[in-house]
Amino acid sequence: MVSRSPLSPGPGIEIDRAVRLADEGHVLLGGCPPRAVRLSPEQVSTLIRWLSGSVPGGADEGLLARGLVRAGLAHPRPLSPGPADTVDVAVVGQAGPTALGATLDHLARHHPNLRPVVVGATGPDARAARDRGARVVPGPAGGAGARAAALRLCSADLVALVEAGTRPAAGWLDTALGHFRDPLVAAVVPRVLADRSHCLGHMRMTVAAVAESRAGADRGADPAPVLPWGHGTPEQGRPGPANEHTDPLRPVPALVLRRAASDLDPGLGAAAELDLLWRLAGGGWSVRYEPRSRMWAPPTTGLGGYLRACFTSGAVAGPLARRHGRRAVGPELSLAGAVGLALAASGRPGAALLAGALGGASVVGELRAGARTPLPEAVRLAGLDLAHTVRTGAHAARTAWWPLAAAAAVGGAAVRSRGTRSGRSGRSPVRAGRIAAVAGAALVLPHVASWHRGRGAALTGPVTWTVLGMAGDAARSLGAWWGVAGSGSPAPLVPRIRPTAVAGPVPVVRGRDRPARAWGRPTGEARPQGVVSAS
Repeated sequence: MVSRSPLSPGPGIEIDRAVRLADEGHVLLGGCPPRAVRLSPEQVSTLIRWLSGSVPGGADEGLLARGLVRAGLAHPRPLSPGPADTVDVAVVGQAGPTALGATLDHLARHHPNLRPVVVGATGPDARAARDRGARVVPGPAGGAGARAAALRLCSADLVALVEAGTRPAAGWLDTALGHFRDPLVAAVVPRVLADRSHCLGHMRMTVAAVAESRAGADRGADPAPVLPWGHGTPEQGRPGPANEHTDPLRPVPALVLRRAASDLDPGLGAAAELDLLWRLAGGGWSVRYEPRSRMWAPPTTGLGGYLRACFTSGAVAGPLARRHGRRAVGPELSLAGAVGLALAASGRPGAALLAGALGGASVVGELRAGARTPLPEAVRLAGLDLAHTVRTGAHAARTAWWPLAAAAAVGGAAVRSRGTRSGRSGRSPVRAGRIAAVAGAALVLPHVASWHRGRGAALTGPVTWTVLGMAGDAARSLGAWWGVAGSGSPAPLVPRIRPTAVAGPVPVVRGRDRPARAWGRPTGEARPQGVVSAS
């Protein structure tokens, strides 16, 4: 059934960082795949008021706000915290009495009226928790089992799950709770940053920096919806490529949940939290990443821990594919982009450029026809989409197809070298050299670019940074293949073909939305599932 659910009153609206305004504000350009939305004059006036600090008011503005959020072009920004008396805070994980005590001390400093629940603590950990007034309950010592036990033992409407050893920043919970004023929100993921202030030694600092960029929990500085596999759904579009919310398989050390809607499956281990979030999103709920809600976590400083974290981030794709593998879960590419990357990988750069040009022309035509987008802006957006396609393909080559990419780089270079020494100048050595160049660039250049972006904070040179990054890529690829072998599903390795572009008016909100109390919505409309089953 079609549901027209306005955004609940209270939150402000912020336009996604990747969105551009064209044609005097009448066209919004952004999203992935490229999207152009044409606004009416009244909607332009409304948008200007929002950009000036106003909040949506009334049913029409609420519907416009919900439509832009669902299109991936805007994000809700709560302006006031939610009620703290409706939340329980549960601390899980084994971190030792000192780290657990630090977490509880920070919670008490920011929220003195809350009494945290500590799950599975024994011995010195339990004593440290009781000394700080926390309630210690029996259960697994850590992992998904402890989180599932916390959801069962807590009685408040909302539950905040916090990993022992993390340090919540001021306002982290208030900011997250503000999202739950919207009855369609089921979960909020805070931003988790690595605390490298106590790293000692050059090598430990270097590993911590690389691990944070490759396998850390930080999802970036931009708000974004949390989507299955990071791909858009019919109910929720993705933000544009400039949004930093890139890796959908990053771990979730902290989470705020609507307890009645959550059913965590501990049998999935490290993939349990992602499975829950993706089931909630697939069930019609809204799951939001909120970077203004911040926590600090201990960094990964050992080489072994870094490689294990990379392996785990790849291995979780297998169990998730078994549960969510109804559609391909590999890199999301346009058809022209997939063809162009395949041609480039096979040593045909001219044909690859032609495929990319044709794909870009298709995007420009779609944007021009659907929303009357000005030609310069349509070309610009098509170019950004092409660059995003190249980055996505390189990321897949590094993190999923690393063995084949490495073999192509080494084997192609060897064939080219033999051909040069023997004086042959046929097609085979030349094509082998091109294949080696493309594969080598995909494996190496992203790490060099990453070092260059962060060289102000990096304590090492580009060679060490690149070697550590490539080692993490190999570990993640090994984990991905291990997960594929265990699950029997090759879905994490298979590209998903997405639409070329989307253009038109603000999309009508369709889905199974819960009735909001605001604006007098008609009754009888469908709603998200109350509890999303893990079976």
